[in-house]
Amino acid sequence: MLDAGRAPAYLHGLIVFFDHADEDLRYIVPETPRIVLDPDPRLSLLLYRSGEGGSGGLLQLESSLAPTETQLEAVERDLASAGRTPTLARPDWRSGTVRVVGWLDEGGLTPIALAVGPPSLVGDPLVVLAAHLDQAGAALADRALRDESLPTALIFELETIGLSGPLGIEVEADLQAVHDRLTAEGALTTPYGRARLAKTWEALERENLIRVKVVDEGGDVESRRAEAMRRVGEDLIASMFSPFPPPEKPAALGDEAVAAIELSFKLTMRREEVSRTSRWAFHERRAVPVKHYAAASLVGLLGGKSPADRIHQVDLEPETREIVVRLEPELARLGILSVEVDLTRDTGDDIEQTVLLTDEIPEQRIVLVARNDETLMHRVRARFDPLVTRGEDRESGWVGALGNLVVVSARRLFPPRSFTVIAGRVEFDWLDSVEVIVAAPEELERTLVLDASTRSADLFLPAAGAGPLNVTTHWRGLPGEPTHSDPPRLVDDDLLVLDSPFGDSIRVLAVPLPLSDTLSIVVELRYADEGYSHKKTLTWEGGDRAPKRAGLRRLVGSPRSYEYRVVLLRQNGILDEGPWISTEEVTLAVGAQEAVRVHETELVVLGGGPAGRGSLAVEALLEAGTHQVRQLLEGEADHARLVLVAPEEAPAPALVVREFMMTGAIEETLWESPESLVVLPPPIPAEDP
Repeated sequence: MLDAGRAPAYLHGLIVFFDHADEDLRYIVPETPRIVLDPDPRLSLLLYRSGEGGSGGLLQLESSLAPTETQLEAVERDLASAGRTPTLARPDWRSGTVRVVGWLDEGGLTPIALAVGPPSLVGDPLVVLAAHLDQAGAALADRALRDESLPTALIFELETIGLSGPLGIEVEADLQAVHDRLTAEGALTTPYGRARLAKTWEALERENLIRVKVVDEGGDVESRRAEAMRRVGEDLIASMFSPFPPPEKPAALGDEAVAAIELSFKLTMRREEVSRTSRWAFHERRAVPVKHYAAASLVGLLGGKSPADRIHQVDLEPETREIVVRLEPELARLGILSVEVDLTRDTGDDIEQTVLLTDEIPEQRIVLVARNDETLMHRVRARFDPLVTRGEDRESGWVGALGNLVVVSARRLFPPRSFTVIAGRVEFDWLDSVEVIVAAPEELERTLVLDASTRSADLFLPAAGAGPLNVTTHWRGLPGEPTHSDPPRLVDDDLLVLDSPFGDSIRVLAVPLPLSDTLSIVVELRYADEGYSHKKTLTWEGGDRAPKRAGLRRLVGSPRSYEYRVVLLRQNGILDEGPWISTEEVTLAVGAQEAVRVHETELVVLGGGPAGRGSLAVEALLEAGTHQVRQLLEGEADHARLVLVAPEEAPAPALVVREFMMTGAIEETLWESPESLVVLPPPIPAEDP
């Protein structure tokens, strides 16, 4: 999709936009329109005088917003010189309008619109205009073509959809400091409403207890920053507060009024249960309309050719007229087999002529007995392709045809519908795909599939109309992961952004302790809430005691408590099944006979491991009293995860890192009560004596 978050380039009269995902794809848009040559310019001004003394004109032109071959070759050459062979494409225009405007000199410049029409949006935008001008408009067009002192301009106004951003926002909160501040304000005993809580988060941000960092700007930064703080506030409310009813019954307001009853919130989590810090990251894009304007004067459209050859003067006496009925050739794309055009001088009379138009025969010429100043009426019938849609044939109303040209646009008369689905907040690390089933009246049921490589999809509905679409979404998990289906819902918009119904996962770390007389250890995990359930199983065989992780998936707004049990297979063949235990702990010490704590620290060695730092090895030791666990990094290994199980009364853990240098020296670094992530910086090089 067109990237609206990056400034386009201007090359050889073309505006070059970037694609949001493919660096080798560029969208090109000309800066100025061009007149269609066949081989002469398709622009003419017909000035007429009638027998009753009236006068006016008919302005006809055909213009396109298309690049020339020279421009395309020059742009490809410039982009290829940067080391990439580009693919040049056109934006998918959603809507557009073309106007011919000028200025009358009547004691001051007065703007006037001479012609307005919709362009064809297939490929390069193309417009065919036939405007009936009154006496002032005809004089203005005549003067504008002969003399540029009062220019008359042709203006294209087009709109497409682009992706703004990316906007990256990272939030970090000191939860214990937040807890201390809320406690000091009396949050343990005083009810808090949502409005009061929102002000509290803003105050904590100003005091740097909640830190917000914009890592990548694009689009409306302030509103997205406020949205990020709203989500963080909801997460903090869910984790640290509990809802309570009002302290007393509200006062009655009469028979026809009802007192408002709102839940309050109390701080119910103890400080010891709060982690030191918590982090959130929001990296999002947003679909926005992108408008493009291109303009050129009528004289400029002629490209130096004599305007006198394009101006004709006629009278309105001829009795016959040759009518050209022209079709925009896109019926197959619209799911239409053909169109029939009826022409008559009066809708009350019999139809005088009917012509059949298809993509293969887009133009028909007929001769009617009618004066040039007589308005013809025409209507159009569309014959839909039954293999594409179940929509019935449609017929437009009667419309006046100006001049001798009748332009039929099936897209405008029988508008189709384009429906776009975008995956918003979706965790494709464990979700395999999202199936979106779209149903509309008189349309075949369609299925769109989104995954990690295809996060958006478009659906073309030839005869869906403007009514709501029935959308059903199925969230398909990878093997071993849950699947969930949303109930059908009605969607009125043509753009749907899907957010996952799953909340953040419960990530459990299980650490098995040495157990004698045990052949295997199995930990069964299960989560259930109001009809939704998810299970995981962790297994250790023989002497394997490596810590393992499992993620239990849950729906948004559901509790974080789950159940687990331990199953031991003894060497004597006895299967020892433990009871199911409900908990919210995210670390499990399997086989512990007393109260223990699980300490986990991740060590990252910068510089490419010991080999990149010029040392032999790096030893990491995590200890709490007499209990310790160690890991040795050699070569290019630069990552160690240390998990230590220690009695609850054991002292706070300490991390000792020893680096064995090539010189024989040993550099030791100590962290008291280390964080969950510790980084060992590169050694400072010794200065030359």
